[in-house]
Amino acid sequence: MKVVTDSLSYRAVRRGRQGISLAARHSLVGCFFLALVRVLRPFFADSRVFGTRYLVTRRLACDGHPLSVLAVSRPYLWLRSSLGDGAVGRTVRSVEGQAARSQLAGGAWVRVVGAGLFALGAGRLALLLVRGVTTVDGTGVTLAASGLRLVTPAIVMIVGALVLFAGPRLAPAFWGSVVGRGLSSRKAETLAGPPSWAPSRGVVAVAAVVLAAVAGAVAGLTAGSGALVLVAAVVAICLFALVVMRPEAMLLAVAAFPWLDWVARRFLGSLGPIWDDSLLLASVVLLLWSVVVLRRGELWTVPITLPALLALAAAVGSVVVRDVPGDVAVFALRVLFQPLLFYFLGFLFPKNRIWVRGAVAVFMVASLALAVHGLYQYVTHAPMPASWVDVRETAISTRAYSIVQNPNGLGAFLLMGTLVSLSLALASGLRKGHRIWLAAICVIQLAGVAVTFSRGAWIGLAAGVLALLMVEYRRYLAPLIAAGVVAWFAMPKTFVNRLTFAFSSTYIAKSLAAGRLYVWKISLQQMAAHPWFGVGLGTFGGTSAVSFSYGRLWVDNFYLQLGAEGGLLLLVFFLWVLLRAAKGLVKGHGMAPDHYTRALCAGVFGAFVAVAVANFTASVWETLVVGVGFWFLAGLATSAALHEEPEAAAGHVIGGRVEGVR
Repeated sequence: MKVVTDSLSYRAVRRGRQGISLAARHSLVGCFFLALVRVLRPFFADSRVFGTRYLVTRRLACDGHPLSVLAVSRPYLWLRSSLGDGAVGRTVRSVEGQAARSQLAGGAWVRVVGAGLFALGAGRLALLLVRGVTTVDGTGVTLAASGLRLVTPAIVMIVGALVLFAGPRLAPAFWGSVVGRGLSSRKAETLAGPPSWAPSRGVVAVAAVVLAAVAGAVAGLTAGSGALVLVAAVVAICLFALVVMRPEAMLLAVAAFPWLDWVARRFLGSLGPIWDDSLLLASVVLLLWSVVVLRRGELWTVPITLPALLALAAAVGSVVVRDVPGDVAVFALRVLFQPLLFYFLGFLFPKNRIWVRGAVAVFMVASLALAVHGLYQYVTHAPMPASWVDVRETAISTRAYSIVQNPNGLGAFLLMGTLVSLSLALASGLRKGHRIWLAAICVIQLAGVAVTFSRGAWIGLAAGVLALLMVEYRRYLAPLIAAGVVAWFAMPKTFVNRLTFAFSSTYIAKSLAAGRLYVWKISLQQMAAHPWFGVGLGTFGGTSAVSFSYGRLWVDNFYLQLGAEGGLLLLVFFLWVLLRAAKGLVKGHGMAPDHYTRALCAGVFGAFVAVAVANFTASVWETLVVGVGFWFLAGLATSAALHEEPEAAAGHVIGGRVEGVR
């Protein structure tokens, strides 16, 4: 880094940035905006609508709450007392404590995994060598490189051998490596604990290693799909044991939602479409298990509860008044409110800063993988529907869509990863290596947003970055304006033309005739004709309307669509939900206990604004992965700032052993 900071180019750019910032601060326009901020800040701070002073979240208690809250809190506290403090809770916590102090939790599980992988790879390799490698596929066509089938089991065997012999030393070695130090914003010794070089020789550990080796060998020697079924069953049992002992692990699963959703819908057959419902149900059960039986946290009042319930009442009123068919009504209600439930999960799940950082890291990896996949599609000219671009835009060969199958949805999801990684990269209180990694991730995700060619995502990105800088990094506003001016002339013409074409007379004429502006006008007419309950939720211009053949026109504006379908009541209540969630993030940013949480709240707020703005040109909230990521991040960041837990309150990993204080 010293080579860069001492270079002539770096010093010239730095002095130029300082000059622009100084000029902007002392210019007439700059003074005007600074004075405007000073005047408006007290007004908004004291406002019940926009201020955060009146936004309060409290633990559920037997008194001090409205009757509506007491109707929930008193049964919850009774269950918590009777189960958590009773024989059930004491027994479960005793078993959990014994498991946490066992040899397997102390690091021997690494050898168990290694033994299973080694035996699985060896068994499969032996089976292929004995039976011979198939040289033709199922249709009789000769395979070009049939010997490659031996590579996968060989790799599994080698990885298993390395893990088996590394044993408990693997975790400390990883956190002490360059990659581990880059991924961690804390000291490696704090996260990993002192390295344990002693091999696990206990009876339980040895028996587990032997059983894992036998199971792996049986799976490897089983022909057909039997091996996959056995491995899947073992993985499912291990995951079940993990989430029962550490329900907070569900935060990591939700953070990886896009890829889990893709795997489930691709490989679970008829169970794929309902897997997200199962995830929600399991999360609610584990949440209650954690706070009622394990006593690892408490339930709090959630800021968006009242407006969300009013929005639900307005939506139900719309489908009842307009006599929407039952299947259409249920589908439309799910599309609108199912992602909203993930805000409650992110907000209420007991967590400490380790689990928060782990969930954010998993989200970053998932978003980075989507960006890389989108860039690969763009480079390889992946096929796309011709309707995704205008006939005049011949320079665009493809728009990235990844596993989201929608470029606007992919762009909106990458907005969240981009803004969060940008905020964390700019946070001066974090480690320099951590910030460099995040800056690289941010650049890749920015490239992913670019190749979606989603104008809504681009405009949302500009709004989100501006919101981020206004909340936390005002010193970068002037350099941002200068960078934007330079980027406008430096970026490829394909991107400039894509953005400016939306404001051309040709596009506007076509859009007014049979495009986005035409549908927007119809939406406004429907809102004027049916102001209270709309034409019926799920029957005009959205995913539900197209799926149930009410029409083939998309409104491409979530707010107009919601107002036309559900009426002004539903639209106002939904905007209230957005406002309460945004106020929670702003208040969390002001109350954040450390640099990381403060930067996280600022980044999520920027992402919140970016996606909200992107919904003016596309209903990306109806894309499940976008809605889940949007609401989950908002709830997680708000709770992490407002409900700071002790470092061991939710349990974390030290030296490969799970610890927790109840």
